Amino acid sequence: MEPSFARSGKLIIVVMKARSVIRHISAAVLLFGTITLNAQPQLKEHQVSPDGMSAVFSFYNTTPESPDGKVLVYVRCKKEPYGREESVPGELWTCTRDLENHRKLADIDGTVAHNGVEAQWIDNDRIVFFDKGRIRIVAARTGKDLLTKKISCAGLGHYPINHKILYNIYSGEGTGEPGIYELDGDTFETKLVLSNADIAKIPLPSFLPGDQVAPVKDWRALHCQYAPDGKKIAFRLDVGPFEEGQLQGICNRDGSGLTIMTQTLHSIWYDNGSLIGHLRYEKDGKKPGDPKLRFTLVRVDLEGNILQRNITPKGNHLCISPDRQWVASETFYQTNPVVFTLYPDGHPGKAIEIARYNPYDIVWKRRFHVNPAFSRDGKRLYYSRPLNEKYAGIFYYEIK
Repeated sequence: MEPSFARSGKLIIVVMKARSVIRHISAAVLLFGTITLNAQPQLKEHQVSPDGMSAVFSFYNTTPESPDGKVLVYVRCKKEPYGREESVPGELWTCTRDLENHRKLADIDGTVAHNGVEAQWIDNDRIVFFDKGRIRIVAARTGKDLLTKKISCAGLGHYPINHKILYNIYSGEGTGEPGIYELDGDTFETKLVLSNADIAKIPLPSFLPGDQVAPVKDWRALHCQYAPDGKKIAFRLDVGPFEEGQLQGICNRDGSGLTIMTQTLHSIWYDNGSLIGHLRYEKDGKKPGDPKLRFTLVRVDLEGNILQRNITPKGNHLCISPDRQWVASETFYQTNPVVFTLYPDGHPGKAIEIARYNPYDIVWKRRFHVNPAFSRDGKRLYYSRPLNEKYAGIFYYEIK
């Protein structure tokens, strides 16, 4: 029988043998210290990856589930990545929703700790991922490579829509003009959505220090995300090596109608007319007047006007449930312990603490971030946390 945790944080063990009791208590105390869960809803943690190695799902707010919710995709590291962007050999694996039938699909030339290989489902039969500078599409049952041409790039967007896949090219990373591209997963045709030169036609916010803005060729568009209806694309735009230089871009699917504004940290779509993210700067580029408001969760419209404030306290990597009733995030960079929390939308006072753990070197130095994501039905919360001082594991909580 699995151990559970009372609201007080004390470990409760029901009908367990003495040896099992000691083992579970030791593991909980050594790895987590105190873990607190509220009485409602009931949650139970399940480990997806095996012990003895690190594993990764994908981006934050990118579900590992197939569209029908029956299969999970994840990466097993064959070697441990230690550097900030150290690429190591890995394997792409799948398993059923009930964690049965774990199967290796494909060898991976290079995965990193941060976002793994950015794996995501095109449909129930195909998975797309980023493997050491190139895009791969494989059959979800056989692992057969389906993409018949080489497409070099710097990384993928967060998820496909209608078999269309967003990807990015940087100067020196990928073949083609730097910018945002779209790949048709059926025909394998590619098209340029926005080049850096196109983006540069729109004035940058006036509060940016002009002498620190990088040459246009070195700008980077990343974390591209389709709106829920697929009609717009949101992306992060880095125009220089300074925090204010991380901006938010929003354009129509064809690249027209581009708007550039301040970006909230780890922004994601809330609905077709707004995004949520953690507040870095007000619309005018200034930090919030009250320092306690910085990095709290806000909702903004497509012009950068704040529609809702203080949705949750200060947070970091972010995900939202399909029905928009729950959001989840962890404490800020370099915190120890890391506290991962589930929030009912609009009720931060009813927060449910999912886990509290020592980051070791795994979380902040090696960059195995929590990268949470909900299931397709909103009844599960997927995430990463350390297994121990050496390995990162992947888990989900069943929300009942």
